[in-house]
Amino acid sequence: MTYDSPFAAIGNTRDTQEVEAKVGAIVHSFAPGHDLSRITRTFSLLDRAFEGELPGYQKLKTLYHNRSHANEVVLCAARMLHGLELAGEGLDGDHIDAALIGALMHDVGYLMRDEEAAGTGAQFTDTHVLRGVDFVRTHLRDLPPEVLEATTKVILLTDHRKPSDRIRFESLQQQRAAYATATADLIGQMANREYLERLLLLYFEFEEAGMGGFSDIHSLLEGTSAFYRITKERLDRDLNGLSSHLRRHFSSDQGSDRNFYTESIERNLDYLDQVVRTERERRLACLKRGGVVEQVLEMKGEL
Repeated sequence: MTYDSPFAAIGNTRDTQEVEAKVGAIVHSFAPGHDLSRITRTFSLLDRAFEGELPGYQKLKTLYHNRSHANEVVLCAARMLHGLELAGEGLDGDHIDAALIGALMHDVGYLMRDEEAAGTGAQFTDTHVLRGVDFVRTHLRDLPPEVLEATTKVILLTDHRKPSDRIRFESLQQQRAAYATATADLIGQMANREYLERLLLLYFEFEEAGMGGFSDIHSLLEGTSAFYRITKERLDRDLNGLSSHLRRHFSSDQGSDRNFYTESIERNLDYLDQVVRTERERRLACLKRGGVVEQVLEMKGEL
């Protein structure tokens, strides 16, 4: 199937079952014999954890870093792996698993334990990556040691505030797995059709964490284009420009020689430019997708 709209080409990331099926189909398109059982178990574990069904943990409360975000990252990561395979830089089975398990689990550190009574989990923004590594080492300890080690390095590289060269990789395969998922983390969220609306939710996470330096939601909106310029530099320089391989995936999978993720980000940034040129008191009326504005207004009373 071919698409004109880049948002339609990327697809729905709210439906976890649909995302899991797409991830499995993509993997089997380039690795037909790959055993998906590890990935399937991780989808199930994350379901239980985020729904508050895992002993010792509360239901996930963070507004921005939610299940849809995990879904968009793992789906983008699967497409990245396909693109790498088409470029002759594919991963073996263990590193396919490490990349995708890491994509699913990269923000699990926002989960709050039962004894952590206050907050939503956003207060752990600064430490959530290390908390996520601890979670994986505890709850996925049945993985082969080499897969578990690669998975933890995948998660560590999603701490985008730190330089990529701080992590010592044991092999090129391990590095590619981590770079693919770190790329998908950045690309996947900014290409989401509701990214601009979801920035409202991200602002409240930053506020709770005491991070970001934004005086209000408007300053976050106004600073997002500059953030993308920094992000683009990280993608191209620090993460070896792997996002370009997404075009190979869409060419093979949908018959379109286009990078729909890049196009979606460009559409979001173009519209953001219109929004920030609008008077502040009229901006929220421009953000109509996903019922996010209504959710925030109901939750907070006003922005």
